[in-house]
Amino acid sequence: MALPETMDGLKSCELFRLLNEGEMQVLLSLLGDACELNEYKGGDHIFDQGELSSKLYVIVEGQVLLQRSVDIGSKKAALPLGLLGKGRAMGWSATLYGPRYSTASAICQKPSQVIAIDGTHLRVVLEKQPRIGFKVMDSLACMLGERLKAAYNTMEAHL
Repeated sequence: MALPETMDGLKSCELFRLLNEGEMQVLLSLLGDACELNEYKGGDHIFDQGELSSKLYVIVEGQVLLQRSVDIGSKKAALPLGLLGKGRAMGWSATLYGPRYSTASAICQKPSQVIAIDGTHLRVVLEKQPRIGFKVMDSLACMLGERLKAAYNTMEAHL
């Protein structure tokens, strides 16, 4: 993980915002090759709802739409959950034990650079570094609260 874009991207991520410089350096060194910088074109899907995923994604540049498809009897819709930009994280369930199914789809709205982090490796690092792990999980809880609120707002707007 020697790329400066990867290091800067992780430093700007909402999940790591509570880490001080020393903790960030420890995290970066322990993640090592578990991070990969990927490039996407507008319209590309990073992941799809229902897909088994083991990656946490961090947007370095670009814009990604989180979208959830719903099927309620005769009513079907693709509902936008959020438009995410630099520093935002997706695929949060990868920080939990084992691969999980994606609860939404992530679709690039314009060319984007995204870091993919192996979730199992990240989880091991967070367990071995409990102070860092607590701060990251605290940020994850806040992020999920915001996403849940946004999902409720979207749901209410479409009822």
